[in-house]
Amino acid sequence: MDRRGHSTAIMLTVFASLIWGTSFPGVKWGLNFVGNDILFLWLRFAVATVVTLSIVLWLKKFSFSVLGKPVVWLIGGVNAAAFVTQYVGLNYTTASKTALLVDINVVAVAIISYFVFSERIGSKRAFGIASGVAGVVMITGEGGFSFDRSEFVGDLLVYGCGWLWALFIILNKKMLAHYSAVELSSSVIVTSAVWLLIPVTYLYFAGADFTVETPAWFAIIYLGVICTSVAILLWAMGLEGVSATSSATIMLLEIVTALVISMSLLGESLGPFAAIGAALVLVSVYLVASGDRRSKSTTMAHT
Repeated sequence: MDRRGHSTAIMLTVFASLIWGTSFPGVKWGLNFVGNDILFLWLRFAVATVVTLSIVLWLKKFSFSVLGKPVVWLIGGVNAAAFVTQYVGLNYTTASKTALLVDINVVAVAIISYFVFSERIGSKRAFGIASGVAGVVMITGEGGFSFDRSEFVGDLLVYGCGWLWALFIILNKKMLAHYSAVELSSSVIVTSAVWLLIPVTYLYFAGADFTVETPAWFAIIYLGVICTSVAILLWAMGLEGVSATSSATIMLLEIVTALVISMSLLGESLGPFAAIGAALVLVSVYLVASGDRRSKSTTMAHT
């Protein structure tokens, strides 16, 4: 790709990252106006499915045949499970912590890749993993460790969400050898929406509160159209012109965006202890993403 094309790809990835950074505080705000967080999540993906299919079908970049692949449904199921974990966790912890703990999935990818693909971790990545673990301990330990604290439970949930997305990334890496990033990502949105119907249906018959106040629709439409459909398409197109390592490094911008918005609009804050942990997580993500450049990098993906 020529210089101009490469620059365009970088800008597309930057825009996607900045948009995704707004999703964490956006979800946190929107959850205040719905009776059930899983319904809120499904409505986001329902909107995203309609918008995404409309766009990719119009561009003639999608074939329904991809939905006939079992592994595509597995990827969508893992993605749906990760989102459920994140949304439930956001009820108990802050949006800024969620952004940081979810993005530790880069460390998880390095660990999983070592066992699945026998990829050498290397000293740089090993140091990054150690830094990430230390950072997570410091962030979740703000104010002292207590298994009775609901916020600590929320931290554990969103941390587990990061590992689920790490599995998603590994599976996505395999399938990108057979389908374009746009086509695969679009199918993941569709299959995720279908998988999410299972918990939504269960909750409906269990008598869950499905109240959706008017302000919630602003968040649902924004998250579905901008943070899911538009952002993932921008990211997919950008990934076609930049290396996976470059894409992963650029994605650090979403953490910065989430922190700035969470602290300025939601009134959240990170204490000194957690701030150091946050810095360690950022160092960890960067080291793992950029370490051992000679090895084949793992592609990052968000929906």
